[in-house]
Amino acid sequence: METVSHDSATALETAPASVRLRPQSEEAELKPNPPTPTTGSDALHGAVRIWDYAPLDQGGLFHSLWAGSGLGAGLGSGLAVRGGAVDRVVSFLSQSSPVQPALVCAGTSGVWVGSTRNRVHHHHSGRLTGTFWQTVVPRGTVSSTKWTFITSSSVHHPRPQFSSGCFLWLAQSRRDLFCVWDQDGELRPSSVPLPPEVELSQVSACRDSLWALDSHGRVLIRTLSQSCPSGLSWTRLDLSQLGGVRLVCVSCGAQNVWAVDSRGTVYFRVGTQPLNPNMMLPAWISIEPPVLPVGVQLVQVSNSPSDRWLWALDNRGAVFVRTGLSHEMPIGTGWEHVPGLQVAQVLVGVACVWVRCVNGHVARRIGVSERNCAGDYWRRSPGTCHCLTVTPDGELWAVTPSGLLSRRLTKLLPQSPSPAPSAPPSVTSLSCDDADDEWELI
Repeated sequence: METVSHDSATALETAPASVRLRPQSEEAELKPNPPTPTTGSDALHGAVRIWDYAPLDQGGLFHSLWAGSGLGAGLGSGLAVRGGAVDRVVSFLSQSSPVQPALVCAGTSGVWVGSTRNRVHHHHSGRLTGTFWQTVVPRGTVSSTKWTFITSSSVHHPRPQFSSGCFLWLAQSRRDLFCVWDQDGELRPSSVPLPPEVELSQVSACRDSLWALDSHGRVLIRTLSQSCPSGLSWTRLDLSQLGGVRLVCVSCGAQNVWAVDSRGTVYFRVGTQPLNPNMMLPAWISIEPPVLPVGVQLVQVSNSPSDRWLWALDNRGAVFVRTGLSHEMPIGTGWEHVPGLQVAQVLVGVACVWVRCVNGHVARRIGVSERNCAGDYWRRSPGTCHCLTVTPDGELWAVTPSGLLSRRLTKLLPQSPSPAPSAPPSVTSLSCDDADDEWELI
């Protein structure tokens, strides 16, 4: 079970069967500090994703949610109690979902769900993950500003005086580019001038450079430094070695760069800097793509910031991971298909893999590690988006289907009753490995 809260006017879409609740705690308790929302905090509501379940709560976890919403006044001690607030919730769910609601009980032993349609029961004894998608408006823009894409730097802010956060690179069209520090409460964007007649199709940021790919397959590199984290100028990368190849995707890691051309061929390069053209240039190594049917080819690659993982995507939405990557063998040894989802965008972070499905849904691959580069299974996260990026801290930023900028904040909801007032609440911003929220089928 997941809980979701969002701005009812501008949030990412969630499951249709949900109950919207006003959060009990203040918005400022969420970490990191949220940017300025498009509306006041009074307009923020929470949605508890319970699918076809109607909550009848007698425990501390749901009690805090329902009490904060004003709907908990009718909840008594015992599952048989039916107050006016509960009837309204059941009525709402009955109208919004074709499935007959069941019963939910939350106590010190966990959360129990009993179905009214069969004899299946579910039990959850751990912590629940709360998700909050907040629409943000960078300073100097208006709420109606439309964004086309966003991508995050793969490392933290280069200046040592900043202990956390990273740069985000975003654009309103193919002819502009902005950068902003994600820990800036006002999100003050700085314009990054582009060379004349350049139309961007993709950017990839690493520790010391920003790689930009234009609509003609040309690569521009902007060197980044501590003194100028947004860079000073662009340098055209010499691609003469590739001949008439047109690149369609580039992805930078700590030292290595991967690319895909319009025919689906994969390329590998050591070095993220353009270097002096009078010197010997780093060689592009052609990598054999996975065996695919006729007419199917790779269209995207995503390299991890540490060069440990490489994931790829073909034009059917199938996902692949490069196997055998190591310091001794940086190009890897083979490909492995990762089934389960039809994907439109794959993102490899510091310790996680996220995807945006073709229908806009967001999912994370669970179990990815150095020994298991393909992971174990997919877990969907609430929300839909048009473009997605993940920061070095595992936080998600997105461009919504309507072109708005949105940020995902997360919070752990403890199963046990709320602590005493003297103890601070357990509030955190989850990394890629969110708390275990698996359910047990009884």
